[in-house]
Formats: sequence, structure tokens, C-alpha cells
Amino acid sequence: MTGIVPAVAASGLPLAWQLGLLRGLAATGWRQRRLRQWAKEHPQIARGRPWCRRAWWGVAAGGVVQRHLADPRRRLAALRLLDEPDWSEFDAARQAGGVIVATAHLGPPKFLMHVLLERRLPLLVWTNAADLPAWLPATTEATFLDPLLPAERSVLMVKTALHLRRGGVLLGAADMQTGGRSRERDSLGRQWHLSPGLPALARRLGAPAFLVLALWRGNRVRISCERIEAPATDMAEEAWEDAWLDRYWGGVEDVVVSSPENLRFLRGIDAGRFRRELGT
Repeated sequence: MTGIVPAVAASGLPLAWQLGLLRGLAATGWRQRRLRQWAKEHPQIARGRPWCRRAWWGVAAGGVVQRHLADPRRRLAALRLLDEPDWSEFDAARQAGGVIVATAHLGPPKFLMHVLLERRLPLLVWTNAADLPAWLPATTEATFLDPLLPAERSVLMVKTALHLRRGGVLLGAADMQTGGRSRERDSLGRQWHLSPGLPALARRLGAPAFLVLALWRGNRVRISCERIEAPATDMAEEAWEDAWLDRYWGGVEDVVVSSPENLRFLRGIDAGRFRRELGT
């Protein structure tokens, strides 16, 4: 059976209609049994069937948008979902040198990356190379490094530091493994693993950092861009990194508890079978 995501994405309907079609399916509770079970097991995050409908729609809609972004003929249709953000503070910080864009695995996949690519920034992206369409690296001046590949992980921090020193922009998520010991946070009834890579770069280079998230708001995508205030300079290295991650996590945690359509992790839901059912 073809998954709902590829079927809807290939329907030929305008993207807005595709998202509306998925909302109709979400309202019926179609194939949401696994989500309902996950909700029962995570009561500090999930609350009832309305939560499940929103979470289901977010996963399915994100899959449809990701297929549009991966197709050069349909990519701009996906980017038109964006409500243009205020980049003024971010652009001002760039005048002084390199800037870190700290994001998370929330909202429609790869959307923020494509928005930043459209801005023609001197961009370095930490990303899973398996998710990149073959045409993309050849048509942009951005650099892509995959922390999941041992050969790239071994030089990740050195290459990224050089890029930032040259005034470049780094896009990376702190909720992914980038080498070294992860830092745990106990929150919302579970444990979360955060990487110290981004705060280590911010501390050693004095680079400003922003928490930037591309999130669903209805059928549109809005970008929030908030500066992560640097901790006090007299703190020890590990304490400084932990304080930075606390500030990062505060913004991410708010989304987890308030916005089920933006959750993409849903660990423990038998994610493989769930995504196969949707075709993502």
C-alpha cells in the first residue's frame, strides 16, 4: 500500500489543498493508534485525541513539504508557506563576524535550511547527507557536513571553527549527536540528550548564537529568531556550556509542550512502522 504522504504529494493539487486534505484525514483519527499509545505513555507532553490529530498532521504535512523542497520544480511552492521573519538582530550580529544558528528537530524537515539557502549566506550546515537531494549541493555555495559520518565528524569542529572565524554562518541542531559526551536533561518525564558542540564553539570563538526554529502555525510556517545570551565569562568551560544549553533547551521545551504539530521525534512510538504507514 502506498503511504499517504507520497500519494498526497504526487496528487497534483496545490500545496495548500494538500495540507487541507491531510487536516481532514487527521480529524478522522486515521491510523493514529500508535500516537494514542504514545500519548498515554507520555502524559507530560501529550494530551488526548486532539493532541494526536495535531501530531499526526504535523508528521504527514512535514513529509509532504519535504518532498516539495527536494524537487527543484516544486521547491518555491513550499517556501511560499513562510511568513517572512524579522532578521534585523541576526543581520546586525553578522556585521561583527561569524554567527551560530542553533536549531532543533522541530517543525517541517529541512525548511529552515532552505530558507537560509535562499538568503545566499556564507552557510555551513550540519545535516544528515542522506536527506539531501542530489541536485542541492551542486547548485549552492553552501557547505554540508554530516556529523553521522565518522570521517566528517573527526574534522567537524575544526572546519566549523575556521568557517566561523571567516565570518560564516553555521546552521546546526544541538539535539543531535556531533561527537563527544552528550549532556542530559531530565524534563517532561523523560531524558533528553543534547550535544555540547554548538556551545563549545560559541564559547571558544566568542560567536553570537541564535535559537532559530521554523514552526507550523496553522498551514503557514513562521520562524522565531531569539538570541541565546552568553553565560558569564568567569564560569568554567563545562558549566558555561551547560548554562548555554539550558537557555537553548528552554526555548525548545516550550515548543514540545505547546505545539504537537511540530514534533518529529516521538521516540518509542515504533517510529519505523509509523513512518512507513505514512510513507515518509
